[in-house]
Amino acid sequence: MTDMLQAVFSATASSPPFQAVVTSTLDFEGTLARLKQGIEAADLWLIQEIDPQMLLRRGGYLIAPARQLLFFHPRYVVRLLAADPAAVVEIPLKLVVLQMPDGSVTVRHADVRAQLDRYPGMHALADELAAISARLLASVAPPIAPV
Repeated sequence: MTDMLQAVFSATASSPPFQAVVTSTLDFEGTLARLKQGIEAADLWLIQEIDPQMLLRRGGYLIAPARQLLFFHPRYVVRLLAADPAAVVEIPLKLVVLQMPDGSVTVRHADVRAQLDRYPGMHALADELAAISARLLASVAPPIAPV
């Protein structure tokens, strides 16, 4: 079946200011495992693991390994609803794990502060969730040296 798949190669990814991105020190499977462990250690729920590689394969395309990890916890939903129910559209949070053409593995997530600070009363929750997201990225990437 793979001989019938159309190979799709990723372009060089941009680094938009509304995303956080790191290059993992681990391989693809190791990165996924570490992130899932980190989600569990933060007492969050892994709500869904989406496999774009499998979905595209079903559509006739062949891509490098890719996953989306959707995570959250009801205790944060309750706080979000109490502050501004309109912000429910911003959850669950998501990590995107991509193997790049050079074999490296990147992990991205949307800027949680930017997402939630648009709503009144969300600043403290935004800071808390942004810190959790930053720890998840740090669990798979080397520390950044101070400038």
